[in-house]
Amino acid sequence: MKKSIFLLIILACVMSAQAYDFKVANADGVELCYKIQKDGVSVAFTYDTPDRPNFWNKDTTYKNITSDTLRIPEKVQYNNKEYTVTTIGERAFHAMNEHVKVAVLPNTIDSMFLGIQRAGSTNFNRTSSSAFYCNNLQAIIIDKTNPHYTSIDGALYTKDTTTLIAYPALCRKDSVILPEGIKVMAGGCMANARYIQYLELPLSLTKMGPLCLEAADSLHHLIIKDNVDTIAVSALDCYGLSHLTLGTGVKVVDDFLYTDSLLHLYCRSTTPPEVRGFNESNISRFLERVIELGGILYVPMQSIAAYQQALGWSNFPNILPIEPPVVTGIDNVQVSWVQNFSATGYVWTLYTDEAHTQRYMTLTFDANGHLTGIDLAGNQAPARVPALNEEDEEESTQFAEYYSFTITGLSANTTYYFVRQSLNGTDIIDEENGTFETLSSTEAIEKINDASAHIKVISNGGIFIKQGDKTYTLQGQEVR
Repeated sequence: MKKSIFLLIILACVMSAQAYDFKVANADGVELCYKIQKDGVSVAFTYDTPDRPNFWNKDTTYKNITSDTLRIPEKVQYNNKEYTVTTIGERAFHAMNEHVKVAVLPNTIDSMFLGIQRAGSTNFNRTSSSAFYCNNLQAIIIDKTNPHYTSIDGALYTKDTTTLIAYPALCRKDSVILPEGIKVMAGGCMANARYIQYLELPLSLTKMGPLCLEAADSLHHLIIKDNVDTIAVSALDCYGLSHLTLGTGVKVVDDFLYTDSLLHLYCRSTTPPEVRGFNESNISRFLERVIELGGILYVPMQSIAAYQQALGWSNFPNILPIEPPVVTGIDNVQVSWVQNFSATGYVWTLYTDEAHTQRYMTLTFDANGHLTGIDLAGNQAPARVPALNEEDEEESTQFAEYYSFTITGLSANTTYYFVRQSLNGTDIIDEENGTFETLSSTEAIEKINDASAHIKVISNGGIFIKQGDKTYTLQGQEVR
């Protein structure tokens, strides 16, 4: 009797350790594994290995599949009983056979494991058990009639498109701008992305799950906008990241400083975010790489002292103002400004007096930093930059950290005062005031002599200054 009980206990342990309860072939003849759910009438699609698969022990699920498409059926029959497939289970696609490039899911799916939490949970945990933690997928397609989830360009979202659940690792795009409306990036949702080099997250995003960009090591340039307040555990565990922008809303960063390539970090928050999980060993490792690469931390000018004293941030050898400088010439000025993610347009107004009563000109720009209007206030029109064609426009705006514009037709050796405003509709959402002075001819000559791109030329017995595509007399007058 005792021996029988002992054998039953062993059998029960073996069965409970198994990932699946039964196997049934799908329409393509591939045997898939299912685990019966608590209700007794639904099942979860799951992996077929005795142990939970992972990339470190080289386990592979569904080794015998030779097709590039894996189709999950709506219903399965087993032991004369019909079950509805409602769940994509824990690690279902984890370390999936490399032949499988496309996953096709039925309209009956109503839940998926994302870490130890299901879709829609606000409590994100580490996602080692994520259903879609897979290196090989190029697309995840779900039936259009599914009421809970949807596919867009091969990526999987909740039906209302507010949560990005899984972005296929083998999607062959080197530049990705996630659409507005996404509020949550689920844990591990873009892990292992092989080809993405530039990624811009939407302003609507508020949560980044842990490991959401883990091992996305081709990623070089990442922009996180203002409504994200917490960078979760290892969310940015991608070692190729060289340019990172953190929006004004970030308050907590959880051990993100593991990149081997960081050159420029733009932190827009006026208060240094709290850095967690930062100890002496990883500070030393990170600092070695930052110093070797000449990494720079850019922060708001008024916050430099605060960052120089804050844990983690103070270890940067170079902390500079994020605001770009105003660069003057003899009759021109290059104005630049930090992109405001909430802005629908920008306005630059120049005055000739400190009290801002003598307006010289007003320039308006759209949300992409392109000039849309000039109000001259009775002054000579400045030269306008050539219109961009569609190809140039896409290239010029896609990777913008700053916007710049050169205003010409100004007077030499003259002081101007400016107001730069970011607008959302008609509301002013931020404003900057400053002043600059155009160069005198002497200053311009000294500056030109210091710049290899600017040279003196002799023509018809006269000496002129060549500056870019313009030519000036020694007195600073442009020669047409």
